[in-house]
Amino acid sequence: MGNGVTTAVLHAHDPTAMEQLIDGLFPGVALRPLPMFRDFVLRTAVMPDLSWVDHTIDWAGQGQLASPEQVLAFTLNGAGRLEHAGHELPLAGGVLFDDASPVSIRWDHLDVEGFSVDRAYVRSVASSLAGRPQPSHLFTAGGPIDAAHDRLWQDTARFVSRTMRDHSETLSGPILQRSLLHHLALTLLHTFPNVVLSDLPDLDVRRAVPAVVRRAVAYIDDHAHEPVTVDDVANAVGLSTRGLQVAFRRHLDTTPSMLLRRARLDGAHRDLLRADPHATTVAAVARRWGFIHLGHFATAYRGAYDERPTETLLR
Repeated sequence: MGNGVTTAVLHAHDPTAMEQLIDGLFPGVALRPLPMFRDFVLRTAVMPDLSWVDHTIDWAGQGQLASPEQVLAFTLNGAGRLEHAGHELPLAGGVLFDDASPVSIRWDHLDVEGFSVDRAYVRSVASSLAGRPQPSHLFTAGGPIDAAHDRLWQDTARFVSRTMRDHSETLSGPILQRSLLHHLALTLLHTFPNVVLSDLPDLDVRRAVPAVVRRAVAYIDDHAHEPVTVDDVANAVGLSTRGLQVAFRRHLDTTPSMLLRRARLDGAHRDLLRADPHATTVAAVARRWGFIHLGHFATAYRGAYDERPTETLLR
């Protein structure tokens, strides 16, 4: 990670060009436009393991919307008909494609915004969450669990897409990219029915002892400057992600993510104390430590150190 975000606006003026465009973005997807095809314009933002797409379309097609390398998840808003694996899905809210079942589509001025997420990464997050290896195809249904989970998906999708679209030039740090990708993958696993949610193992509470928590805290302190996630912390100490969360609540009355965030805030504080105010900025330090929104960073910083980050830098 750390190669930045590439944005583009892509055009297809005939069905063949559109098939080539889709195949380039989503390898393995086979979607054939029907004769009523119209011009196709697609906005994209791409970073390692994650792509965002946004387009408004008026056309019909058939084929399959699964990729062997990616999990595809979208937010739909419009009119038309979408049938997948013999089930009609609503053209409003979240929808996910994880297998090669046939799909038939007729979209009449449909707004589509969504993501392709690296399948291997989603699987690794699922395996950490469950505490054991998970299959490549995780999801058991194409719609969210319920309306509340659909709202969670849409809120997360808006946040991630806005970040990739509006911060493409600054979203180059590995901590930022990994945090964004991990947040989206976790939301997918909590929003759409899957084998992890339906078969979470019972937590082995005997392993969630203070010594394991101390090792987890030490790992966070040693690796906060790297693009690690809570999953990485759990793997390092031999617990599932869920087990680590329970252990932290029990012994520290906090969560691993809160402690990781505080460790990165402390790292930014140290960098600001040592920095030359003529050679660096608060924004650069915040991004280096994985903080996307400067307003949120400044609020957390002032709460922790009782001064604004600019005051520390200019001290």
